[in-house]
Amino acid sequence: MAVMNRATHEGAMTMADQDNKRLTVGRTVAGTGRVSASVLRGIARLVIILAIITGGFLAGGFFYFSNAVLSDMPPSEITAVDGIVVLTGGPARIERGLELLKQNKGKRLLITGVNEATKEGDLQAINPRREDLFACCVDLDHAALNTVGNALETGKWLRGKGYTSIILVTSAQHMPRSLLEFERALDDVEITAYPVHSDGMLQDGWWRRPELLRPMISEYLKFLGARSRDYLEPSTLQALRANVLGS
Repeated sequence: MAVMNRATHEGAMTMADQDNKRLTVGRTVAGTGRVSASVLRGIARLVIILAIITGGFLAGGFFYFSNAVLSDMPPSEITAVDGIVVLTGGPARIERGLELLKQNKGKRLLITGVNEATKEGDLQAINPRREDLFACCVDLDHAALNTVGNALETGKWLRGKGYTSIILVTSAQHMPRSLLEFERALDDVEITAYPVHSDGMLQDGWWRRPELLRPMISEYLKFLGARSRDYLEPSTLQALRANVLGS
């Protein structure tokens, strides 16, 4: 009888121990859940803060970029250079380039990034009073597909002609990125910027017009992408790693 009572008592204690273990495990799991939720909330808050900071930097950068674009005007007096380079993208750019060529501000004009299907006669038809300039002093580049390509093809053209100075003609919003790419590719060439403003760009409220706002935003983002390449160069990454690791 005593043995049975002892066995019953031990069994009851074992069941109680198991219940305590279950309770302890349950509390641990619950506690872990509370900690995980707290960590997730902290991460979410950090992400939101970083997003707000990043958005602020992007908005401030766009304000600075757009203000610089609107303030950038063609030089009032242009010293004659070796060559004039026009980046395709609108008839106004070619018209300004041809006008500079007519004024003897350059020896020859390169129109770079011309569509393969576009012939010299097509451009002459758009500029009917400039046939004489096309006949003597205009070269077309069909190879360049983007701004980097424009700079590289211009470099080939300059070396072939023995030129060391150019007037660069492109849209005002495209000029910052164009100068960045041209200065990278042509570090030994003197570049005079000649920005061309779109119709209505200098008027108040231009940002309310989608046809003017979209290109500005697009060029700003592309400029940031082009500028970020400076920090992705192997030498720059090695320098950053050395600063962080101290070696």
